[in-house]
Amino acid sequence: MAARNHIELVVKSMRVLETLAESSEGATLRDIAARVGLVKSSVFRILFTLKSIGYVEQNAEGGLYRLTFKSAGLVRRGGERATLVNIARHHLVDLRNLLQESVWLGEKRREGIVLVDVVEAGHPLKLAYDVGDLCPVHATAMGKAIGAHLSPQQLQALLPSKKLPKFTVHTITSRRRLDTELAYIRRKGYAINDQETVEGVILVGAPLFDSLGRVFAGISVGSPIVRCSSKKRQQVIKHALATANTITKELRDAGFRAREHDI
Repeated sequence: MAARNHIELVVKSMRVLETLAESSEGATLRDIAARVGLVKSSVFRILFTLKSIGYVEQNAEGGLYRLTFKSAGLVRRGGERATLVNIARHHLVDLRNLLQESVWLGEKRREGIVLVDVVEAGHPLKLAYDVGDLCPVHATAMGKAIGAHLSPQQLQALLPSKKLPKFTVHTITSRRRLDTELAYIRRKGYAINDQETVEGVILVGAPLFDSLGRVFAGISVGSPIVRCSSKKRQQVIKHALATANTITKELRDAGFRAREHDI
């Protein structure tokens, strides 16, 4: 009876999942097949099925396979909690590698929009923002991307009570103009910081939402204008949006909820 109830395909699938769980950076099809002792065609079919239902992802065609946070959501243990940084990190690295530009992750806190992770590009000419730096809501790409989805009360709490600070000649200092800009960002889904905080630099920002659909964080990608042609600018927008959407999906799959006091 026990032998008849044994399903070998389930065993093989679990061996593939266990192998991926031990490979924090991901693994190739060849590596997985070798480690589980199966032919590549069988492992490919298992991975294909797991990808189709959201438990495995592949960072590029023919690239590394790795578990998604939908998998982590099945086995999350009592004291463990998926964090924004560990969910987003490898997507930030992929985005940096794709665009060859620095990428930042920020989170809405009581004191403002705070950078919580940085993935720097290898160029000698690059922006240097660090974890812990604040992103003004009215002037930065990430700040505006998040601010566009806040309630008027939440937005007001993050803005200075007096005049909006001016960082360059391009900074928005009119609250009426800021409202117009944020409405435009809500329609487009992304924000642009075109030399509004640093002359000669352009950044693109996109919002992140938790599993309840609440904006609480964002990402941004920055580039000196001298190496950001019109074509590249469109690529940055496209891939920043795609990355933000992917991270948001994983946050939803993991059941991630932003801390109530930061919403």
